[in-house]
Amino acid sequence: MNERHSIWTKDFILICLTSLFMFTSFYFLISTLPMYVTEVLRGSESNVGYIVGVLTITAVLVRPISGYMLDTMGRKSVVVFALVAFVAVTFAYNLATSLLMLFLLRAVHGFSWGFTSTGAGTIASDIVPAARRGEGMGYYGLAGTLAMAVGPVLSLYILDNYGFNTLFTTGSIIAALALLCVLSIKGLEINMDKPKTKIGLNSFLEPRVYSLSVVLFFVNLTYGGIVSFITLYAKELNIANAGIFFMVYGVSLLFVRPYAGKIFDKRGPNQIMFIGFSALAISFLLLFFAKGYLTFVLSAIILGIGFGIVQPTLQAMAINRVEPFRRGAANGTIFTALDLGIGIGSILLGLVSNRLGLSYMYLICAFIVFIPMVVFFWKDAK
Repeated sequence: MNERHSIWTKDFILICLTSLFMFTSFYFLISTLPMYVTEVLRGSESNVGYIVGVLTITAVLVRPISGYMLDTMGRKSVVVFALVAFVAVTFAYNLATSLLMLFLLRAVHGFSWGFTSTGAGTIASDIVPAARRGEGMGYYGLAGTLAMAVGPVLSLYILDNYGFNTLFTTGSIIAALALLCVLSIKGLEINMDKPKTKIGLNSFLEPRVYSLSVVLFFVNLTYGGIVSFITLYAKELNIANAGIFFMVYGVSLLFVRPYAGKIFDKRGPNQIMFIGFSALAISFLLLFFAKGYLTFVLSAIILGIGFGIVQPTLQAMAINRVEPFRRGAANGTIFTALDLGIGIGSILLGLVSNRLGLSYMYLICAFIVFIPMVVFFWKDAK
C-alpha cells in the first residue's frame, strides 16, 4: 500500500496508545469515586452527583477554548501541558480529605480532561491520511472503547485488593504512560498557515460543523439514558449483572468501528448513517420490549452497531469539512455537543423515567433518534 495512505504508522500507534492509557486512567474513577465519597469522606448520594457531574461541566466549558489553543499554539505543546496536569490531579486524589477538596480536584480534572481528549482526537485526525480518515478514526476510537471495558474492571480489582491509595497512584501512573507516548510522537507539524482574524465566537467554535454537532447532541442525549439508568433497568428485569450490557456493547463497538469507517471512505456517509440510526432506534425498542436476559443483551449488541457507526462517521465528516488549522476548533465543537448531550439527556430522561417508568423512557429514546436522523439527511447527507 502507498506509504502516504498507510494508517498504521509509528505516530498513529503512539496516539492510539495515548488514548488507551488516558481513557483507562479516566475510567478508573467512574465506578470507584462514588465509593470514595460515601465510604471514606462519608458523603451522601447528592454529594456523589455533584462531584461526578462537575467534571462534565468543566469539560464542556473548556473544550471550545482547548480547540482554539490547539489551532493557535500547536497540538503537542497543549496536549503535553494538559497531560501533566491530568497526571498530577489523578495522583492528588490521594490527598483529598474533604468533600470540598475532592470537588475542586474533580473540577481541575475536568479542565485537563477537556484539553487532553480534544487534543488527542485532533492529533489523530492530523496523522490519519485523508483518504482513509473514516477507517482511521474508527480504529482510533477503539482505544477508548477498550479502555471503557478494561478500566472499571481493573480499578475495582485494585480497590478490592489494595485500597484507594494504590488505586489513585496506579491511575496516575497509567496517565503518565499517555504523556510518554505523546512526547514520543514526532510528525506533528502540519500546515497551520491561516488568515489573521479578530478573536470572536467563531475562533472557539467551528460553524461548519454546527449541524453535525446538533446530530451528535441528540444521539448522545439518548446515550445519557444508557449510562445513567441501564443498571437500574437491569434490576427491574431481574438481571443480576448489568455489567454484561457494557461488555457486550464494547465488543460490538470493537467489531463495527473499523468496517464502518471503510464504508464511509469508499461510499460516503448516507448508507452507513442510515444503518446506524436504524440500529439505535431498534436497540431502544428492544429495551422497551425486554423481558429478560436475551433481549437485554441483543439490545446492547445493536446499540454498539449504532454508536460504532454514527459517532466516528460524524467526527470524520467534521474533520473533512475544515482546514488543518481549524481541526482543533471542529473537534472542540463536536465534543462539546457530545458532553452536553449525555449530561442533559441524563437529567431529562431521569424526569421522564420518574413519571413514566424506565421502559417507556427507552421507548421515547427510540423516537428521539428520528430527530438527529432527520437533521442529518436534511443538512448533511451527500
